[in-house]
Amino acid sequence: MSQWSNNNPAQNQVDTWLGYWNLLISLVTRDIRARYRRTFLGPLWAIIPAILYTVILSFLSGLVGASSEGQPRLAFVMAATVPWTFLQSSVVRIPHGVLANGTILRKMPVPRQIFPLVVILTTFFDFMMSSVVLVVVLQLFGMPISRAWLWLPALVGMTGFLAWAIGIGLSAVTIYRRDMLHGIQYIMQVWLFVSPVMVSSSKILEDWPLLHALNPAAGIIDGFRRVLVYGEAPNGEWLLASLIMTCLVLVVAYPMYHVMSRYFADVL
Repeated sequence: MSQWSNNNPAQNQVDTWLGYWNLLISLVTRDIRARYRRTFLGPLWAIIPAILYTVILSFLSGLVGASSEGQPRLAFVMAATVPWTFLQSSVVRIPHGVLANGTILRKMPVPRQIFPLVVILTTFFDFMMSSVVLVVVLQLFGMPISRAWLWLPALVGMTGFLAWAIGIGLSAVTIYRRDMLHGIQYIMQVWLFVSPVMVSSSKILEDWPLLHALNPAAGIIDGFRRVLVYGEAPNGEWLLASLIMTCLVLVVAYPMYHVMSRYFADVL
């Protein structure tokens, strides 16, 4: 029986995927522990970026007179800042995550797509920590939990999907051209200011309608704000546009990553 089991292709496939799953969990756990090891504030660093972004963008929003559409400015901005931080952190860290695991790539025949996924799950931990603070802020401003919150898993999934699509595309390039690593952060900063984070989607749509339509993050970030602040479902057209643009990014990024990652072990 044991011999038959060892020669069973289906069983071998299951064992292989279980091994990959265990590796994924081990890498995520390792990265989370390593990030906060020997730090004074520990996991509190997971929420500090979102809080700082909220304070700075709320100040800038008020300084330029951007409308918060009658909502408390802090809650209006934070409802978009927390998911944006998840997106930005994932995109910036994915190329670094692939580079950091070069030793594993050289020693083990593992799926190369696993390392971007490790980064997504690690930053998701930070996102969940920040979300706790966000919920508290929303409650303080009298914005109760509603049925619209049932949209949140879909919005979180779309955010992670977009980050993964962009991240693997950038990884395919930065592994061979390391100077690109320094430019990703600046690209994300520009992307921030043309997304509905500091200002509303209606304002961007009014001033730059084409930019809003081509921005894969626009419908997602606006969806978070509608659900959390207004207690209503996301705009279906804008959410569909974000999904279509994300899929277009993936159509370009995945084949490029799939082909170029075959040689990662030679250059890492």
